[in-house]
Amino acid sequence: MSTKKRAFTLVEMLITLTLFAVVSMLSVSLLVTGLRSARKIQAQVLLYSEAQALMDQMARDVERNAVDYEAYYARDVQGNSGWDTPDYGDYAKTFYDPGTDGWTDGPYSGVDSSGDGTLYGIECSDLTSSWPSECPTETAVSAHEDHDYGSHPFPRIEDYSGYVYDDSYMNAFCESDDGSTDCTDPAYAVHEELILVNGDGDTRTVYALKPLGTSGTEYYIGKMGLTATDTTNDGVVDLWACSAHYSSLCTDTNAAGDPIPTDADDFVALTPDILSIEAFQIVISPSEDPYRAFAEIDEQVQPQVTIILTVTLSSDYSEGLLGDVPSITIQRTVSTGVYAAIPSY
Repeated sequence: MSTKKRAFTLVEMLITLTLFAVVSMLSVSLLVTGLRSARKIQAQVLLYSEAQALMDQMARDVERNAVDYEAYYARDVQGNSGWDTPDYGDYAKTFYDPGTDGWTDGPYSGVDSSGDGTLYGIECSDLTSSWPSECPTETAVSAHEDHDYGSHPFPRIEDYSGYVYDDSYMNAFCESDDGSTDCTDPAYAVHEELILVNGDGDTRTVYALKPLGTSGTEYYIGKMGLTATDTTNDGVVDLWACSAHYSSLCTDTNAAGDPIPTDADDFVALTPDILSIEAFQIVISPSEDPYRAFAEIDEQVQPQVTIILTVTLSSDYSEGLLGDVPSITIQRTVSTGVYAAIPSY
């Protein structure tokens, strides 16, 4: 006996195909979402590992060097635009009373508000009283005393120049000649560059943001090294130039014709193209070199550098990620490894 095989009706076929299409679309969607999620996780792992590697390198340099307070003073207070600091040593001079001769090239050179042709720093023989009001029959102790008070500014400056003798209005990162600026504001201790110097005072290392591409919104971390020479043969370096490893990248020259960086474009990029640096902040404490400011009690701690780094993917590598492009922020505080004043004056 024969039997008839029942076939699918057209409606059943349509329902089956529809269900198959829906299941297929859901499966593909889940697969794509999974791949994108996996890529995002991989990106976060990459960001973290690259950021930690960069942080390790900077931390090692901090541990081997000292904060270059001279360079920060030159750039933040004196307005030097480069890293060759032609006025090197001026920060150290702010702690010294130079006597009646003053300096021809110091940070307060030419300041004379007394109206009698003299400069600040004139003292009686007791080294405390002010000449001539407190010892009019004496002669000033020295025409060029050059006495280190261990305080920025030195105490006698307010008697003749109008500068306020108050360390809260003067430090390596901020200076006010009348006390109108509050240099204790923590914002003055925050920088967008890390400047270090070795214990001999003749090798400088700089980390700063280097433009990534032409967008003007994305950055590498760049590194530059400089070395110094003593052109005046007085035992203190005074002229900085790009070190041999970096000299071919430097596009400007100093007074001696040696190469110096024009800007951070000349720096060596330490981060790969896949990364973009969203934030690079350096917090330095204390705000004075404790080995210079030995009379400023609040400054007597070993310098510490806090590095705050936020990294994300550059625009060329962030396409196709699910949701927002990931970014991570890491932070580390490191003590410097030099336990003495850097020779600069």
